Order: sequence, then structure tokens, then C-alpha cells
Amino acid sequence: MKESIKHERLAQLAERCLNEAVLAEQLCDRIYEQLYSDLRIQRERIGNPSTGRQ
Repeated sequence: MKESIKHERLAQLAERCLNEAVLAEQLCDRIYEQLYSDLRIQRERIGNPSTGRQ
């Protein structure tokens, strides 16, 4: 898929999110879940100082 088409589809999705509050809330929830999961994985990888692992 060409970059311009990808950008156009992303722009359309962003427009929908701005106009549909439920869709925007679902998107934010999903982003939060992904970030939280990433942080958990990073903590496991480096060890959590509060558990005594290093």
C-alpha cells in the first residue's frame, strides 16, 4: 500500500475518532492497555527493584 493511501486512511480514522466519542474512548483504552503491557514487560526484563531482583 502506498504511503499516501496509508496516510489518507489514518486521517479518515482520526476524523472518525474525533467525531465519535465512544470510538475515541475505545482507542484510548486500547492504547493504555498496550502501554501498560509494555511497561510490565520492561519491568520483567530489567528486574523490579522493589522485589529485590536486579
